[in-house]
Amino acid sequence: MQTEDIKSAPPAWWTITCRGNSRTAEVSIYGDIGESWSDETVTARELVAEVGKIQADILLVRINSNGGSVPDALAIYNAFRRHKATVTTRIEGVAASCASMIAMAGDTVEIAENAILMIHAPWSGVSGNARDLREMADTLDRFAASMATSYVRPKTKDSPGLTYDEALALLTDGVDHWYSAGEAMNAGLVDRITEAQRIAAAVDMQRYQIPPRLRPAASIPLAKKETAMNEVEIQAAALAAKPVQQETVAPAAAMIQIDEIKAEALRDDAQRRQNIEAIAAPWLQGEGARTDVRELVKAASNTGQSVEAFRRDFLILLGKNNPGIGGGVLFTVEDETDKFRAGVTSGLLIKAGLSANDTGNEFRSYSLIEIARACLQRRNISMRGMEKMQVVGAAFTHSSSDFTNLLADVSNKAMLKGWESAEETFQKWTSRGNLPDFKASKRVDINTFPALAKVEQGAEYKYVTTADRGETIQLATYGSLFSITRHAIINDDLMAFTRVPEKMGRAAIRTVGNLVYAILTGNPNMADGVALFHANHGNLLTGAAISTASVDLAAAAMARQTDPTGTTLNINLAYLIVPRTLKGLALTVATAEQEITSAKTATTPNWMRNTFEVIADPRLDTTSTSNWFGAASPVTNDTIEVAYLDGNDQPQLEQQGGWTVDGVEFKVRIDAGVKALDHRGLVKNPV
Repeated sequence: MQTEDIKSAPPAWWTITCRGNSRTAEVSIYGDIGESWSDETVTARELVAEVGKIQADILLVRINSNGGSVPDALAIYNAFRRHKATVTTRIEGVAASCASMIAMAGDTVEIAENAILMIHAPWSGVSGNARDLREMADTLDRFAASMATSYVRPKTKDSPGLTYDEALALLTDGVDHWYSAGEAMNAGLVDRITEAQRIAAAVDMQRYQIPPRLRPAASIPLAKKETAMNEVEIQAAALAAKPVQQETVAPAAAMIQIDEIKAEALRDDAQRRQNIEAIAAPWLQGEGARTDVRELVKAASNTGQSVEAFRRDFLILLGKNNPGIGGGVLFTVEDETDKFRAGVTSGLLIKAGLSANDTGNEFRSYSLIEIARACLQRRNISMRGMEKMQVVGAAFTHSSSDFTNLLADVSNKAMLKGWESAEETFQKWTSRGNLPDFKASKRVDINTFPALAKVEQGAEYKYVTTADRGETIQLATYGSLFSITRHAIINDDLMAFTRVPEKMGRAAIRTVGNLVYAILTGNPNMADGVALFHANHGNLLTGAAISTASVDLAAAAMARQTDPTGTTLNINLAYLIVPRTLKGLALTVATAEQEITSAKTATTPNWMRNTFEVIADPRLDTTSTSNWFGAASPVTNDTIEVAYLDGNDQPQLEQQGGWTVDGVEFKVRIDAGVKALDHRGLVKNPV
């Protein structure tokens, strides 16, 4: 035996019927919404509170209303949208004015085949001076802008859907837009047409100028709505009988704060006006300010025109009387999408601690799922009935959503921050090269031209020999993967795409550094078949601890290097490369005023002072804490080259939709090659 609990509040323009066993509930809105046509009312607040208490899994909302208070309708619309139940709204007679907006709250919107729907601009009565009238006009425009979002519906195979601009046009053109059931279906305002209803006369059909084609026949009797089980209840009967636990919402907590809605609408409109003025700013300043642009901005601001529509009209205006190519000045205007992406990226970097705080950035307080919703909303992608996991999935996979690109942008910036902030040392004493592909490439010896040949009077200039020295360098690819899952987004886990790629950026540059220092410690053979550091190359010393004298001997050995013709090259020692263990001693030799000896008691001036720079790296300690090296300047001499594909000396971030991961996968990759090009610019002192 089903139990029926019927709630209503005077005036009886709404009732709630809850049938406990079927897990379904009905809300009937028959009559004017609220006690006022311009303000929020007590009775509507009571309806919102009661809706919040409904525990049903399926909710049917029956509508037969001419409309009423827009603030009340907004509150009721939001109450249905946030309810956990599957909501079906059914237009059984008339859904006019803001009642049509409430109808849009359903996950499924139905209309009886003999019912009608009407959309028009919000209206109100006001008295006062011109300023009062203008303020009311602005307020109505803001309400229209806020209401328009409720009419945005997704495009499906059976429905063309409705965009925000299309909805806003219906709410701002001052025309009553009447739709029969078929017309509403074709316009994308409803999802399904049901059989004709026999309804109670709950509305004043004379209030609006209803087109003759839509006026109901006077001979049709109007009966009370029938109580037979409807299809929603039949579906509900199949649900499990186990009660669904839902937190009871106190009436005060369930009420939509109308002031907040108004405030949000005002903020949105202020942002809209600001964006419009920003687009036209270059044409509104100085002596070249254009009156026609100013008028266009004024009209767009006051009529509630969207930023996208203004940009279109603005470009058309600029195109008029354009002198064409070769005349005038070309301006580029930042796109709203670009501003949104830049704002979100900056906000996430601030939130992750990777960028300085900017109190003017609204996105720094957004959670990741809020950003996912914002991306979908900007593209007019419906989230009706979606759970959090579905929202994130749609944001990841929808082709027009910016969400994945935003995560990639933030991840890329975090990765580059890690790359740039890593405390690497190899860049100072190695040269940076460019390779166009992954083939082995030979390098020319830049030390083969120590002097120019004498040209006798009247004699010809002779070509020098530029044969390859034989040293080759080749690129290799280094990389790793990381993923951002839907769970990470729902858990608001910023580390997934900030700290992880930042550490991978550090790992990328560390990988290159490992390759460089492995050459010093590994002592590979050169093209001549002799090890890089060898007595035959004149760059392997007999072994002495760091002192003024031993560093001077290393510098002298480098200076005495010769080219194949026997010409002395006079290469200067620019860097002393030492294990971290020897950093203090090396710096002392580099900066002390007196000579540094093993006894450390000399009073002779330090003749090597300030002639070289010390570079200490702990990777050398792993092989020996006493061996040290010298290097010439890579600007004028060949030492070790670090080459990158097409000269791109930063890691790359690539993305793809996750197949093994429920989210998106990212790949950090760098293409680099490291090779010692010449033994003459390097020296080793093994101890």
